[in-house]
Amino acid sequence: MRDSKRIWVWVGVAVVVVAVAAWLIWKPTTTKAPVASVPTPVYASQGQLVPQFPKDLIIDSAAAISGSYSIGYSTTTNQYTAEYNSSSTVTALYNQYKTYLPANGWTVTGSLATRPTFDAISASQNNAQLSVVISKEAEGSQVTITYLVK
Repeated sequence: MRDSKRIWVWVGVAVVVVAVAAWLIWKPTTTKAPVASVPTPVYASQGQLVPQFPKDLIIDSAAAISGSYSIGYSTTTNQYTAEYNSSSTVTALYNQYKTYLPANGWTVTGSLATRPTFDAISASQNNAQLSVVISKEAEGSQVTITYLVK
């Protein structure tokens, strides 16, 4: 009887060893997807616009540029962003952009008005998309313009 128990123990150990060996041989291989490179913004000098940003989109001639950068997503898709401070109100700037954009070949594609603290407007023109976000500051407004070219 002792020998039969010993045989069953060895059979059990053998089954476990075979199962572990089979799993090691045929285990699913996990391949990690390559990590996509993240585009890096290129910043303009303080108070300046990146060269590719259309200067005519800054409709306040007294605006103080607080930042500007570009991001190259691909050889054909680039984003240019500018932020500026204005002494004008959110409503006044929104109305200026709502008039300016169609008069300069842009098609307004959306708008959001939550006056007096925040307004936004989006537009498109040929292969470009534009978003203008205007938010209330302690004195005046801050405008962020994102110009995306495909």
